[in-house]
Amino acid sequence: MIDKILCEECPKRCVLDIYKYEDEIEIKGNQCEVGIEYGIKRMRDNKRIFTTLVRMKGSSKHTVVPVKSSAPIDKSLWIECSKALSRLHVGPPISIGDIICKNILNTGVDIVCNINVKRD
Repeated sequence: MIDKILCEECPKRCVLDIYKYEDEIEIKGNQCEVGIEYGIKRMRDNKRIFTTLVRMKGSSKHTVVPVKSSAPIDKSLWIECSKALSRLHVGPPISIGDIICKNILNTGVDIVCNINVKRD
């Protein structure tokens, strides 16, 4: 087994077991055909929502804030995204959805904050 994922295409929310043999992908655990399509798509599409932490200055409660990409980013860019964000520091106040980094690595995707932090 290569991966175990939760199918998000229908309300059944099947847990899919994904197996890969050379060029063939096998999906098990699906309760409908949509699960097979979703599992194959997830294995072939190498993009996911990128999540990480960014350092914060000026807050006694928070030293880091959780952030995520506004759209999926290719997994091959995740290390470079982490390096770019490691150079950033944000300060309060900051709100959910505030853009921390616009158009990261020229992907057209923004990095946004996931929590509210008030000024102390």
